[in-house]
Formats: sequence, structure tokens, C-alpha cells
Amino acid sequence: YDIPGQEKSEAMNTRIDYLYRDAANYKLYGHVVIPGEITEKQIQKIMKFCLPFDGETRQFIPELIGFPVLKFDLPSDDDHPCCEISPKCFSPTEEKPTIKLSAKRLVMKFHAASQTSEMQFYREWVFTGFDPLNPPKCVDEIESEYEWEYYE
Repeated sequence: YDIPGQEKSEAMNTRIDYLYRDAANYKLYGHVVIPGEITEKQIQKIMKFCLPFDGETRQFIPELIGFPVLKFDLPSDDDHPCCEISPKCFSPTEEKPTIKLSAKRLVMKFHAASQTSEMQFYREWVFTGFDPLNPPKCVDEIESEYEWEYYE
């Protein structure tokens, strides 16, 4: 509601913080802001589509979602593509969006990413190889098969 004499507050958006931790435990922090608010139900679905890690913390591959990739300037044997995320990483903010993904589309991206060969590799810890005659589906191909109502 509006309070006389005060400016209207900006629309609430959602900040999502995430962490890259290499095998030597060196860390980089990143975040994105999506337009609008995300629901608890949507956050739970996102967590379900990520890889289990430690307690309620999960892992995901940022580039599959469209998040900025976090990596150190000098590559090392300790590098891997996964970042950490938990329900506590989602918070309301008045910051301007940094990516153009609605909460609904974000859930779809996490779902589609969970079906990719990269995520399957880390889920199973088994390298299955790449067959150029039968390449894995990209995120956009996978998510086009989904029913939109599921992601609300």
C-alpha cells in the first residue's frame, strides 16, 4: 500500500547467491538478480534438480542455466564446473535484474540442465563419452518439451 509522502518502493526481485569452491577449497562468490519474486515451491523444485552435496546445499553448473561462470584466472587440476546453492541463497531485493529469466523459466532451466549429459556425468561420476551422431540435447531443446504449469 502507498504511504502519503513516501515514494513507491520498486518492484521486488530475487537475488540468488552462489559459490564456486575448487577442490583445494579456494572460493569465488557470484550472484544474479531475476525479475520478480520466487516462491518457496519454486525454490524446492530448483533444489530437487541440482546435485546433492552437503545437507541442504546442492550443486549445479552455472553455464547450463545462463548464470555467469565462476572460475579462477589460472586453470588448475582442482577446477570443476559445479557451483553450490541452497535455499538460503534466494532473497528478495530491490536490486535491478541482471538476467532476464522469470522464476518460472528459471525452474525450467534447472530442470532442463538436470537432464544434460554434463549433469548426468557428475551425478553418476562415470564418463559416458560423446557420440557426434547422437549428441545430447541442449537445455533449450529439453525445456521446450515441458508443461509450463509445472513450474509455477
